[in-house]
Amino acid sequence: MKYVGSKERHCKEILPIILAGRNGLYVEPFIGGASVVSKVTGPRLGADLNPHVIALWSAIRDGWIPPVNISEYEYRKARNCQDVDALTAFIGFGCSFAGKWFGGYARGNDAKGNPRNYAAESSRAAVKKRAGLVGAELVHCSYDELSIPDGSTVYCDPPYAGTQGYATGGFDHGKFWSWCDDLTKRGCKVFVSEYSAPDGWRCVWEKQVNNTLDKNTGAKKGIERLFTK
Repeated sequence: MKYVGSKERHCKEILPIILAGRNGLYVEPFIGGASVVSKVTGPRLGADLNPHVIALWSAIRDGWIPPVNISEYEYRKARNCQDVDALTAFIGFGCSFAGKWFGGYARGNDAKGNPRNYAAESSRAAVKKRAGLVGAELVHCSYDELSIPDGSTVYCDPPYAGTQGYATGGFDHGKFWSWCDDLTKRGCKVFVSEYSAPDGWRCVWEKQVNNTLDKNTGAKKGIERLFTK
C-alpha cells in the first residue's frame, strides 16, 4: 500500500544505519505508511498526527483485513464523510492516486494492459505489514507530545521543507529541529530523513529518487538524505 512520503523503497538501505548500535526503545514519530516501523523488532513506539493513519495501522496490527474491491461510488462516499476509522483510511490512501489522501480514485492498467485493482494491491500490501506491527505501540499525537525515554533510537520522516505541509496545515521546521537537538542532549540517537538539515547535522546516506507528487505534476527528482548528529 502506497502512502505519500513512504520509505518502502529505502528501508533496506537506511535501517541498518539507523539500528546500528541501537540500545533501548525504537521511536518513530511520523509512521505514515508504516514501511519502516513494521520492519523493526523489539520495543517500538510509533505515532502520527493524522488520526486516519493510526486508525488504519492499529486495525491492521489487530487483525483487520481491508477489502479487495472498492468502487468509485464507495470512494466518493468515503471522501465526503471522512470518518476516522480503518476503512475510510484505507480508501483514502490505498485507493487514491499515488497514495495521496483522497487525491483521486486510482485507475489504470498493468504492464500487460489489464485493468489494475488498486484496492486488492493495497490490501495485500497492508496485510503484509501486520506481522511487523504486532507488539508495537501506536499513538495518535504530534511528534512533540510523545514521551520518549532518554537513550532511545528515534527515526523521523517529517514533512520535507518546501513541500506539502503538515496534516493541520503548516509545519514548523525550526521547532522540529530544535526538538531533535534536545533529544540528542538526552542521549537519544536521532535520524532524520530530509533533503537538507541545519548546521551540526551530518548526512550518513543519500540517493537520487523520483518523487511522484500527483497526477498533474507527475514525478519530480530529489536527493533523499538521512541525517544524524
